[in-house]
Amino acid sequence: MRENPRLRWHFGIRLLHWLTVIALAAQIAVAFGPMNGPGMAAMNWLPLHMSIGVTILVIIVLRLCWRIFTQAPVRHASRFVRFATSFFHMFLYVVILAVLITGWLGYRPMPFMPPARLFATLPVPLAPSVGALPARAFAFVHAKLVWIMLGFVGVHILAAFVHFILLRDGVMRTMFFGRPDTASRQENAQLAVSDEAGSSRNRP
Repeated sequence: MRENPRLRWHFGIRLLHWLTVIALAAQIAVAFGPMNGPGMAAMNWLPLHMSIGVTILVIIVLRLCWRIFTQAPVRHASRFVRFATSFFHMFLYVVILAVLITGWLGYRPMPFMPPARLFATLPVPLAPSVGALPARAFAFVHAKLVWIMLGFVGVHILAAFVHFILLRDGVMRTMFFGRPDTASRQENAQLAVSDEAGSSRNRP
């Protein structure tokens, strides 16, 4: 039986999701690891930090654009739960984008130092001034938003474990790769029966 695409996210959405996870994990490891080292460690690791940030930005934008034209998997949940889930995910995207943008607005190269280069090639353009706020203010906001983002990421991971271990409602399978398992095939058959029943009721 061929897998019904409505039981999983499109392959591209799944791929971009896990690429986001990998990029965010690398970014957190760099930010709280070597960038916290002594001396010029932060400046030495800044080009890699900003390169990963640009990568995350591209992935997020692609993911949001792809999502517009992609049908979400079928979920047997109440309207309130679906709305709350969508709102949470959108707010998480907003926080991630805010972290990236404030990081760029807060970047200013140190005197007598060359500007950071993205992927060791492209110089990072300086962000335009925003009102009377100095770059240091945006750097401060950037640091605070990182902790807010980590809080939302933690809630997201906890919710994923709840769905996977406690509820076992198949939500995690919508983001997995590989062949559909027995439970997915059963859900597929049940969905087909439900669709047929709905079509029968709508027939004159």
